[in-house]
Amino acid sequence: MEPKVRDQVQQILAEVDNAEELARIERVIQEAKRKLVVDRPKGFWAGKTPCWEMLRCPKEIRDECPAAHFPEYPCWQIQGTYCKLDVHGSNGSDTGICRVCRVYNKWGEQEPLDIKLTGKGMATGLGASAAR
Repeated sequence: MEPKVRDQVQQILAEVDNAEELARIERVIQEAKRKLVVDRPKGFWAGKTPCWEMLRCPKEIRDECPAAHFPEYPCWQIQGTYCKLDVHGSNGSDTGICRVCRVYNKWGEQEPLDIKLTGKGMATGLGASAAR
């Protein structure tokens, strides 16, 4: 870590009095990290409109969905994306929905629908809110 950054972090932490303040700082850092990922897609999405923009995902979903956190993979290759979950507690491995998805139809170039990134998805069993 650069000395300037280390000094800034130490100064901020020196003023922390309790766990609630530390948790608030952690939330701010996490929000900043998410914003960097969402604002600057890399990997597969570089130069393309990413799925979360094409589908106009609300911030609450985008923040939890692994598609925005792992932009080196297209969404159809990631287990547990919001679109793959269902009201029955699916683990998000069924890519059947991807066959009719406008994102896959635009960027997928009819490549096989194989999951390549597992274990990083959203929590399952979202109930009725998972129906999209």
